[in-house]
Amino acid sequence: MTNRAKAAAATRNNLIENADRLLYEKGYQDMSIVDITKSSGVAKGTFYNYFDTKEDLLLELSKRHLGGLTEEISTFSKQQPKESIRNYMIAYVKIVMASGDNIARSWIRFVVDPKNQIKWQFDLESLENLIRLLVENQKLDQDIPVRRIAEMLITEIYGIIFSWCISPDTINPVDSVKSFCDLQLESILQNYTK
Repeated sequence: MTNRAKAAAATRNNLIENADRLLYEKGYQDMSIVDITKSSGVAKGTFYNYFDTKEDLLLELSKRHLGGLTEEISTFSKQQPKESIRNYMIAYVKIVMASGDNIARSWIRFVVDPKNQIKWQFDLESLENLIRLLVENQKLDQDIPVRRIAEMLITEIYGIIFSWCISPDTINPVDSVKSFCDLQLESILQNYTK
């Protein structure tokens, strides 16, 4: 990597890290591109060398936070389907919980905006990849409706996170995921499990 490429990577990383901190301090709505660039010590125009919009930067933050989870998908896919999906869902909500309910509220505001569908697509594709790997590993039948099941599961995850944001003192996302999986996952998968 050249010195120029290293400097560009460092600037991009600096923008991401400062946005992450500002998101925690201010929330999505109150954090501006000017806030991010000022905190990063760069000119406003520099932001646009790396990201088209604030939403693009937030998607990058989401990928960074969830990156470890997407890397674990192949490991999860070696488990039995119910255990695999349960562990994935638990790991997902634990990552969100580690950020705190204030960040999760900002995330909710971000994902409910229709122009930010790319976040939904990213999360949906991660679950689809897990289900496809379970099929490839011959743990689920090939006729499983991968997208429909993934949509159902990601909707449940989003709903649990939303509920936690409304009532963080009474909702425990991990317990809610475990309860959902114990009550529903077997019946969702029963026609497709080998």
